[in-house]
Amino acid sequence: MLTEKRMHSFLFAVQGVGVLFAAVFLAAYLGGLPTTNVLHIETAFRIPLAIIGAALLILVLATVILSVYNRRQSV
Repeated sequence: MLTEKRMHSFLFAVQGVGVLFAAVFLAAYLGGLPTTNVLHIETAFRIPLAIIGAALLILVLATVILSVYNRRQSV
């Protein structure tokens, strides 16, 4: 069973990756203002978004698995 400190550290890391993804996404979306250009197609935004997005999805899946595991251990 995971300790509470390790679980909080893991969740903090997941939140950090989520904030990083949101920041890059918003920079790509708002970077083209005042025109209607969206910069997601640019390699400078596309590659980091793909990498950070994949890491975020993996961490979210790991969070769900750990949650189910901890719930079954405590019952």
